[in-house]
Amino acid sequence: MMDPRAYGGKILPQMLEADPEASAAMHEAGLLFRSDAMRSLYRVAIQVAGSDAPVLLTGESGTGKEIFARLLHTLSNRSGRPFVPVNCGVLSGELFADKFFGHEPGAFTGATRLQKGSFELAADGTLFLDEVGEIPLPNQVDFLRVLEERTFKRLGGEKDLGFRARIVAATNRALPDMVRAGRFRPDLFYRLNVIPIALPSLRERSDDVPPLAEYFLWLFGHHYHRPNLQLSTEALALLARHHWPGNVRELKNLMERVALLHTTDDPVRPEDLPLEMRLELGHEQHSLHAAGHHHLDPEELNLDIVVRRAETAAMLRAFHHAGGSKQRTAELLGISPRTLRHKLAQYSLKLE
Repeated sequence: MMDPRAYGGKILPQMLEADPEASAAMHEAGLLFRSDAMRSLYRVAIQVAGSDAPVLLTGESGTGKEIFARLLHTLSNRSGRPFVPVNCGVLSGELFADKFFGHEPGAFTGATRLQKGSFELAADGTLFLDEVGEIPLPNQVDFLRVLEERTFKRLGGEKDLGFRARIVAATNRALPDMVRAGRFRPDLFYRLNVIPIALPSLRERSDDVPPLAEYFLWLFGHHYHRPNLQLSTEALALLARHHWPGNVRELKNLMERVALLHTTDDPVRPEDLPLEMRLELGHEQHSLHAAGHHHLDPEELNLDIVVRRAETAAMLRAFHHAGGSKQRTAELLGISPRTLRHKLAQYSLKLE
């Protein structure tokens, strides 16, 4: 990630000057904020970072739980050691065991060489368990045993290996409800829930939207060779009022789209943001009223023509920046690959 001290926007430099030490730690973890809610959590992070106690991060999807886990790691005395993230939502059965425990040569068909698992790779650093609520019940037993005994064996191995890493777990599920429903072991929950930290949604920390938006636009502007992109004051105000159901992840994705599709060096204005966002916040009513006071070419008033031109140009630019990958093109446009195929057929457009 680029050094934010090189950033030339309006808001972020003030934050860096106000608290350089905190800003350095936040940047290393990929975290930016100025809201009171996140300042309080940052103080909590400082308090608990030096401890070996497990931390359980909760919050909606997209609130930055892995980023906060990296902040805890950065602030701790383990910062020079491994940070190993594992997505528990895609693991079960033997795949889970192999991912965490590793295996010896000959442990199973196809195991031709020694493979270290996440328990071993984390060493005396931090093991981050994302989507911990998705661990299947049978595997929860194995995991609990390692936490209690602090030892494990590779699959096919006979030697006990020590487990020394700190556990930071994260979930957007209500684990107490899962415990009551019998879908999550209570003993494992209590083991993980020593230090619970709830991350607020982005709509609960709207003060953080402007610096995050400016930073992400700066970051993607450099990536797409548009380093002079900036957000107007009106656009920043509109972004701060949005509900952000996808939280920080949604904001980051939007700024990538803006960096990719904004065609001039003029500041990004509300009119350059998604129509649904402007309609949601009542901005479009004012824009439509203003547009009625100057002459427009007849083709500019034909909605089908305007939409076709805009969507065609957007798809071509996205395809170019995606390096010819239609999957990545769809991601940049914020649509599914199926919708992209439909649009291409609708406009008889070939991406080659």
